[in-house]
Amino acid sequence: MMNTRENYLAFLNHEPTDWIPTFAVDFSITGSFRETWENGPVEGGLDGFGNGWVNTSEAIGQAALDPDIIPLDDVCDWEDKVVFPDLDAIDWPKFAEQELALCNREEKVIEYHTWNSVFLRLTHLLGFEEALCAFYEEPEATKALCDAIADYKVALIERVAKWIKPDAYVHYDDVATEKSLFMAPEIYREFIKPGHKKMNDAAKALGIIPEIHVCGYCTDIIPDLIEEGSAAWQSAQPSNDIIAILEQYGDKLSVTGGYDTQGLPGREDTTDEIIATEIRRCLDTYGKYGHSYAFQGFRLGNMRDPRIIGGAAQYAQELAAKR
Repeated sequence: MMNTRENYLAFLNHEPTDWIPTFAVDFSITGSFRETWENGPVEGGLDGFGNGWVNTSEAIGQAALDPDIIPLDDVCDWEDKVVFPDLDAIDWPKFAEQELALCNREEKVIEYHTWNSVFLRLTHLLGFEEALCAFYEEPEATKALCDAIADYKVALIERVAKWIKPDAYVHYDDVATEKSLFMAPEIYREFIKPGHKKMNDAAKALGIIPEIHVCGYCTDIIPDLIEEGSAAWQSAQPSNDIIAILEQYGDKLSVTGGYDTQGLPGREDTTDEIIATEIRRCLDTYGKYGHSYAFQGFRLGNMRDPRIIGGAAQYAQELAAKR
């Protein structure tokens, strides 16, 4: 019988598992919102790029971008105007000690989560509409900026590998809505995919398993996620045909998700009964793809709200009952 760490590593490596792994239960998350140079302080403020963040009860209780602070008004000026965080100014020994304080490498996988990957940071720097226009209006400058963002992330991976030593690295790049990509698949392949591949290659060279977080309908780029080196895809939502993806690509890409966050089970005012039913649906529907599927579910709302935080116990109980 595998322990929790062994079982989750088997999932990431597309090998048979003893049970269905569970997001954030079977591994420990480091990084994430605590990367203040990426996301600004939790209470709001500037990040290391000069983007402003505003504390809000929305956005799952996280800070949201301040629309009045856009660092770049012309992508062609990025070399003169974009400031990248000084990663060497971070007290990495202290940061690593804080991040790993509650982690046990013998029992669980350690993942490092970094938000605002290539596409998201591009939209932060230019504003969303201008970033989408830049793909068409200034393709060369936009490619250069995307590449520079990827280079910065590689430098981050190198420091994370030295001090955190995670088993896996997850970068967040939400390139889709619930219905479609924000851009044509060809645009993704031309501008975003090269940076993702560069980051994933760097992680693998350092002995770290690369994963990607993409919300929304991204079925059209699943083969690209595999080609760019992602071992797993987190936050798969049921607007995608998850069964078809597992059947076609499950030996190459592990899938975490399935829970209908956008529907009634994800609403803040949902009931325990609806949550339990949705958990069982996910495990019964996708669980048979044991070497390729891990459960992820949550209700939307302020993650600092005790009612939302307490919901994790409900998931744990239902999942344990299904093992």
